[in-house]
Parts: sequence; structure tokens; C-alpha cells
Amino acid sequence: MQTKNIHWPSVLILAVLGMSAAFVFLIALGLGINSIYELFTNGADPAGGMISSFAFGLMFIILMICLWFILQKAMGRAQADHSIKFPFAAWQVAAAIGIVSVSAGVGGVAAFAEIAWLNWILLPALTVLVIAPPIWIVFGLGTHGIELGPRWRFFSALGLGMTIGPLIMIMLEMISLLGVVIIGMLLIAVQKPELLREIIDLSQSLQIESDPQVIINTLAPYITSPAVIAAALGYIALLVPMIEELIKPLAVWIFARKMASPAQGFAMGMLSGAAFALVESLNASGDGSVSWPVIVSVRAGTSLLHITASGLVGWGIVSAFHEKRTARFFAAYFCAVAIHGIWNACAVGMGISTIGQLIGKTGWVFNIIPAAICGMSVLAVGMFAVLIASNRKLRNAGIIPQIESNNEEGVKQTS
Repeated sequence: MQTKNIHWPSVLILAVLGMSAAFVFLIALGLGINSIYELFTNGADPAGGMISSFAFGLMFIILMICLWFILQKAMGRAQADHSIKFPFAAWQVAAAIGIVSVSAGVGGVAAFAEIAWLNWILLPALTVLVIAPPIWIVFGLGTHGIELGPRWRFFSALGLGMTIGPLIMIMLEMISLLGVVIIGMLLIAVQKPELLREIIDLSQSLQIESDPQVIINTLAPYITSPAVIAAALGYIALLVPMIEELIKPLAVWIFARKMASPAQGFAMGMLSGAAFALVESLNASGDGSVSWPVIVSVRAGTSLLHITASGLVGWGIVSAFHEKRTARFFAAYFCAVAIHGIWNACAVGMGISTIGQLIGKTGWVFNIIPAAICGMSVLAVGMFAVLIASNRKLRNAGIIPQIESNNEEGVKQTS
């Protein structure tokens, strides 16, 4: 006779991801219906709406797969505790390059043709085919040969990285942004009250203005102010990376004591980064205009950033829990923040140069964009090197015996 205790972690995660899947499905359905309506009423961007609908639809499918494996654990099925390795092989690299190249080429031609119904049909699927394969390859290269732990934990990390993790990050980033704005307004009110009154008057006048060029010209003196640029850089290149790199590997924090080694923490951190990268990239690509090829191409570098940085933090978290190497965690965390911050600073620089071009400061384009592109290129090469070197070092690392012998994780059987 066998009795099984309730495995509460899997039950709780099952409930959270179940509600998340239902919410994601409703968003996908709503966006899809709205996109169809825009297509038949000559709306602004029906293809962009369908891309977003596809993105949430793919999230829903992945979440349903996650729920199945977590349900197996909640039901006490032994297969839920079988260890998993990511199915990666060298041939997949060539296949991914081919899929991405063909999809980007076809999608680029369709986007430049600007045929609404054609873009509506092609771009949603092509967006997935451009964004998903690089994430698969980067994750596969980084986790090759590393045991990822029980199946249910793997899919729990994937689901949490797509839902609760991003939600917590968005909330914290909004709170921090509100704090920056409030502090900035208080400083202006104390030091330059006349400027505060000017800003209030400006906000009121812009509410009735609809010409984008007039709005840009009006805001130009404020947007290009060194204080505003410094504040934007401080928020986007410092606060945002600090929040994201702490919260992204949420599942590693939850399961750190159960993980077999720092190598597994690295792999599961990468999984959390891959989940976040997939969600962010797909939703950031909801644009069916001629900008589509540029937008989806840029997301590949961002995926490498999120996966590598989260892998480093995951390695640091498990090292701190199991080997009491707290200094290693802080070193990994601040390294990830630095990489992320420099990447974001380059992106901000490119955005500022674009604004400069709109207001007649064309010199910004030639001075900032080359430096930003070089910075991102060097970072991309460096992150790829870190990924490969870390995998080679960690995949042969020993497994902590006391964790390895307890692979059932909470399922107690008596006979």
C-alpha cells in the first residue's frame, strides 16, 4: 500500500500558472479579434495586432505544456522527477540560421510591400520563426551537457519566468520610475520653482496639440537637457538592470536549496532569462510596418543578453546557498548588472541620436550611433564567449551528493 503526501510547491505553482494561462489566453483572443476588425476596417496596423495575438497564443501553448508536467508532480507521478537535459545538437545551429535568414528575408519583403492582408497573414508566424530559434540556440549552447534537474522543476521555472517574474519586474520598475519622477519634481520645486511652473504650463498646452513634429520641437529643449539625459541613463542603465537581474532568476531563488550544483543554477538561470527574453521579444515585435525587419533582428542580441546575465546570477545564487560563497553571488550579480547597464546605455544613446536627428542635431547621429553599435557588438561577442566558457567549466562540475540522492523532492513513499 502506498500513500502520497501533497506536494504543496507544485500545487501552488500549478494554481498560479493556471490563472496566468487563462489570462494570457483571454489577451490573445482579444488581440486577435481586434486585429481582424482592424483588417476589415482599414485600421492602422492589423498585422501588428495579430503579431501580438500570436505572441500571447504561443505563451499560452507553452504554459499549457508547463502545466502538464507540473500536474504530474502534483499527482505524485514518478516521471515528473526524471532528470532532463536540453535536446541540443550542433546541426540545430545551421538549421536555426537558415530558418531565421529565410523568415527575415520573406518578412522583410512583405513588410516593405506594405500590403495589409499579406502582412497580416505572414508576419505573425515569421516573427516567431525569427525570434525563437536564436533563443533556442543560445540556451542550448549554454546548457549543453548540464543536468537541468527534474522535469517538473524545469517547466516550473519556464512558466514562472514567463509570467510572475516579468509581472514583478514591471511593478518594481514602475514604482522606481514614479520615485525618480517625484524626486525630480521635488528638486525642481525647491531649486527652480519657475521651471516647475513652466513644465506644468507645457503639459497643459501639449494636451491639445496633435501634430507630432510640433510636440517634438516643443519638448526638444527639455529632452536634450543634460540633466534629463543623465536621469534617463540612471534609470534605464542602472535601476532597471538592478531590478531585472535580481528578479529574472525567480525560480532559482525558489529552488536554490534543491538544486544539485552551481552548474544547475547557471542552467536554470539561463532558462529564466530565455523565458523572459521570449516574452519581451515577441511583445516588442508587435509592429507590422516597414520597421519589422529591424525590430526583430535587434531582439536576437537582447535575448543573448538576458540569457547570459541570468545564467551568471543563477550560478551566484546557488553558490551562495550551497557553498556559502556570498561574495561570488554579489560578483555575479553586479557583473550581470554592468553588462545589462552598458547594453541599455548604448540603446539609450541610439534613441537620443534619433531624437537629435528629428530636431536638426544631425551630428548626434554620426557621433553616438557608431559608438553605440560598436559597444553592443563588443558586448555581444563578450557575452557569447562567457556563455561558451562557462558551459565548458561548469558541465563537468561535481554534483552535491546530498541533493543528488534526493531527486524525488518531497514525494514520500511507504509500503
